[in-house]
Amino acid sequence: MSCTTHTSSDTMHRPQERGETLIGLLVGLAVGLIVLAAGTQMLAQHLRGHRLNLQASHLQHDLRSAMDWMSRELRQAQYSAKAWQTRSPTTCDDLFCDGFEDFSIEDDWIDFSHDRNHNGTQDDDECMGFRLTDKVLMARRSCSGSGNWLALTDRASLEVTALSWQLQCELRQGWLHRTVRVTLAGQWPGDTTQPINLSQTVHLRNDLPASAQALYCP
Repeated sequence: MSCTTHTSSDTMHRPQERGETLIGLLVGLAVGLIVLAAGTQMLAQHLRGHRLNLQASHLQHDLRSAMDWMSRELRQAQYSAKAWQTRSPTTCDDLFCDGFEDFSIEDDWIDFSHDRNHNGTQDDDECMGFRLTDKVLMARRSCSGSGNWLALTDRASLEVTALSWQLQCELRQGWLHRTVRVTLAGQWPGDTTQPINLSQTVHLRNDLPASAQALYCP
């Protein structure tokens, strides 16, 4: 009598093993590259936006600093410590209101003087002015010679594209009150896509006699 035995290997079915095909690998690689390219592009756009925001912030700061400094100086135009002795509604007999160098505007150029050391005498360093030269903001530092002009901005980091002065005069009880509207514009060097424009009205603190209107408010 014969006996037949069945091993477990005969009664169990092994699952069929399948490996990844070359096409599947290539498809997966392609999808991965697409996702990586999209992520890289998003990162590049984010970095570019961050860079542009930094540029705009630096540009705004530099222009605002220049505007504030010009405004502070301009408010003191034709100040004289002894004005109470030399000025009246009909006359002005001091060195800070006797010529065009004491206050004049022409295109993007302004000149003025003020008594820095409060001695009533016009010293050589008491003439001030601002102008635009080849996209650089310049400041006058001397009454003599050519004016000893000094660059206030660096064209390598800021291009000043416009500078203008708009004068308004008003008579008040025999005195000439003046305001100047200052407009300043700039851009990142070579980049015209993000211009910055600033405007500010400056009230001159030192009124002049009404008799000076023809000289300083033509």
